[in-house]
Amino acid sequence: MTEQGMQHAQRLATLLSGGIRGGGYYPAGHPASLQPFREMALVASVMHREGGEIRLAVVDGVLSVGEHLFFAPTAPLQELSRRLEEKGVFGITLKPGVSDQDLMALARLMAEPAGGAAELKEGLALAAISSIEVREEDNLAKTYNEAVGAIRDIFYEIGNGRIPNSRRMLTVVSSLASAAVREPAALLGLTMIKDYDNYTFQHSVNVGVLAMALSASMGQPADQVEQAGMAGFLHDVGKTRVNKGILNKPGKLSNDEYLEMKKHPEFGAEIVRQMEGVPAQVAEAVLGHHIRHDREGYPEWARSFSFGVASGIVAVADCYDATTTLRAYQRPMQPKQAVDKIRSLCGTSLDGEIVERFLELTGRFPTGSLVRLDSNEIAVVFTPSSQECGAAVVKVIMDGTGSALREPELRSLAGGGGFVVDLVDPLVKGIDVSRYF
Repeated sequence: MTEQGMQHAQRLATLLSGGIRGGGYYPAGHPASLQPFREMALVASVMHREGGEIRLAVVDGVLSVGEHLFFAPTAPLQELSRRLEEKGVFGITLKPGVSDQDLMALARLMAEPAGGAAELKEGLALAAISSIEVREEDNLAKTYNEAVGAIRDIFYEIGNGRIPNSRRMLTVVSSLASAAVREPAALLGLTMIKDYDNYTFQHSVNVGVLAMALSASMGQPADQVEQAGMAGFLHDVGKTRVNKGILNKPGKLSNDEYLEMKKHPEFGAEIVRQMEGVPAQVAEAVLGHHIRHDREGYPEWARSFSFGVASGIVAVADCYDATTTLRAYQRPMQPKQAVDKIRSLCGTSLDGEIVERFLELTGRFPTGSLVRLDSNEIAVVFTPSSQECGAAVVKVIMDGTGSALREPELRSLAGGGGFVVDLVDPLVKGIDVSRYF
């Protein structure tokens, strides 16, 4: 964000904080009460022209307005952060066209001593205000764990010879897809949660999460984002019909075993077609996720089929999560190394256009990368960036002398806050990056 953009963001937040504090001083419509909201609407219109919708949120105790994070907030911004947290508001989105009257209504509702985010949303709805969207405080990690449970249930039901109930999965897909549409990069941290005893289910969910983030970053509509997520969740469901001895074999598969393993996409598509509420496009993507962009993959009989973009999205997501996960026969790659691996597969295994969008999403140093800063501090990349600094936001976990910090420090590298020098191997340092997400 430019210096002028930062000033606009700070001014907008300051005016909103003051409007909330003075919400009861004047009757509605009084000229003195309306003036700050007129200025706020003007500032918002300028910011909308520069970058579209404006989102105010508190992330790890830090206020963000648009792209800017306020690590050293003024007193009014501290008040606004506290108020958002007290109300249980995860985020407020100001859409283009928001008016001074809309903003005044928001401030008055925020000023009410009682009630939380639900009442705030209800008040805006009763006032017929569609230019302001309020998100209740949510916990993506909790939804992620719900998704793991839903996939586990599906695999168990299939293993017991039943057509799985898809209701629980559809619910969590809808929730995660909504988060992906709002902020695709926010989902990337979820895939850093690794439980090696629960690999099968977590891998399926991680692929679904990555697929949704990628689909949303490509500008696809919400229904296609959901379909990409379902396809990711279910891409390996056909493995429930593959002999467990083959699935769990630590060494190289024999030719016959490999032929059996290669049947899992068609097994999976057959299962998905029978699941209630799951679109036909999802079964198609499950069938085609190993077909390869150059059509040299499997199943061989489906190579001439015209597959939709979801199968290509799932193929990229599957490759990324598989290469970044520790398994009996594989040391995990760092996220940056996995991205380089994916880049090398452009035009053969993977669709080059989809890969390019994935590279834009993950930035120079993807979420979860352990890096050394120019200050010699060690940090985990929290929010990626393609800018020269290497990352937008990091969590510093070790100081320049190599001592672990008692509490990780969230830091913005934008605007001269430092830059990434190099990658650090978490296995060498004995650091589990997943604990910071």
